[in-house]
Formats: sequence, C-alpha cells, structure tokens
Amino acid sequence: MENPIYLLADNGSLEAEATLSLRKSAHILGLLAGVDFHPVSLLHSSKIDPSLLGGINAETMGDFLSGPIGRSSDDLRILPFFFGPSRALTEWLPEKLEQWKSERDRRSFRILGCLHQSGDDRLAVALEDLCLRAINRNELKKPFLALVDHGTPVFDVHRVREEVGEGLKERMAAHISGFSTCSMERRDGEEYDFNEPLLENLLAEKKEGFEEMLVAQLFLSPGRHAGEGGDLDRICRSFADSSPSRRLVRTDLLGTHPSVLEILLERIQRDQSTD
Repeated sequence: MENPIYLLADNGSLEAEATLSLRKSAHILGLLAGVDFHPVSLLHSSKIDPSLLGGINAETMGDFLSGPIGRSSDDLRILPFFFGPSRALTEWLPEKLEQWKSERDRRSFRILGCLHQSGDDRLAVALEDLCLRAINRNELKKPFLALVDHGTPVFDVHRVREEVGEGLKERMAAHISGFSTCSMERRDGEEYDFNEPLLENLLAEKKEGFEEMLVAQLFLSPGRHAGEGGDLDRICRSFADSSPSRRLVRTDLLGTHPSVLEILLERIQRDQSTD
C-alpha cells in the first residue's frame, strides 16, 4: 500500500502573506513529522499573483485533486489549519473528497481533527505566551484583554473561542484589568447574536475606562483580516486615535507557535498509529 499524502489545509485567502505563512507552517511541520506536507487552501488562493509567492502558484483543493499528485494518489490525509469545525470542513470539503474518491477504486481519505478539542488548553497556553510577550515588549501595566476571532455563523466554532477564552482569562488574571471575548464581524439576525460583542463596539465602550488595551488574535495567518493594513488594523486604530494617552497592542499570530505545531504533530502521529 502506498504511503498517504498529507495536506495542510487552510480556508484560503487572496493575500499572499496568508499563503506564505501556510507554506512556512507546512515546511516546519514536515520537518518535525518526517513526512512531506502539501500546503493547500480550500478556495481563493490560486488567484494570487505568483510573483508575490516566489514564482510558485498557490494551490487550492480543487487544483490539487485534479493535478498530477491528486490524480495519482489513492490515500489522502487532510490536516485542517482551522481552530474549529467550520462548514467548509464539515460540508464542502467532504463532498469534494467524496467526488475525488469516486473517480477510482480503492481510494480513501481522512480529515483529521481541528486544532481545538474540548479539554485541551494548549491554544490558551499559546495565547498566554503571546500576551505576556506583548505586555513585556510594550511595557504595558494591566491592560484590558480582548480575545478576538473572525466571527462565525456556526455555534460550534463560536464555542471554540469561548472555551479558549475561558482558559486565557484564568491564566492572565494577574496581568490584566478586565477581559472579554469578541468577534471582528457577524451576520445579521438574532440567531447570530452569539458573536457579540463586536470588537469595534467593545473598543468604543472601553475608551472611557481603560488607557491600555491588549487584543489577543485568535487568527493563524496574516491576510485581509489580521495582516498589516487589514480589517483589524482599521478597527483597532480607532481606540488610540482619539487620545495620545491611549495604547492598543495586538499579539502575534498563532500559526507557527510551538503549541500549535505540537497539536498538529500530535494529529499526524495519532493518525499514523491507526494505520
């Protein structure tokens, strides 16, 4: 039986920095695991100008499955570069892989676990590390801490943020003056109220009582949202702009943090032990 082909899969972005970050994570992970990893985005990334990517085109899942490696492979293992079970993972990707599987006998695939599992506090540990680094680097005293994610229509993905946030709040209690989880954006409708508060509104509210804000970013890679000049930059700028005494600091992103790589490596080792 041939060795499985491993893919590190993110959702995809139109920003080159996101693909470069995914490639870096896949390279490090491959070295740690001793297997080749193919960095693949579910959607979007193939539209990025290759000149921004070292002359190498970004690859989407559709491109990979219809390309030479995908066509010649019979066993795929997809390692999600996702915090939780978004619909892209639970609906779109299985359908795409089932279609690939049906095109030839004896093909198989596995979608491995997302980064967060209930009871595993390693994402909170990683965020604590990044928060303390940011506090020390910027000489913050006791800032208000906000943990922000993108926002989601899927409650199970929202639950990831809340569970990680609970662990982070507990770990950072001695270093902060307050805490809240929040979202960058949300869909309209009461059924999506679980995304509240929005970061923009939280920052406006805290202007009256706090001089220092620390925003912990529950994001893996830079891009349109968390990259330089992105949506979070725009939202966060409003807090400090109105007063020279106010300061807002954002943590580094999580994609290549040792705790995240440890989780990914564990997923691979667990998968290999079942073969």
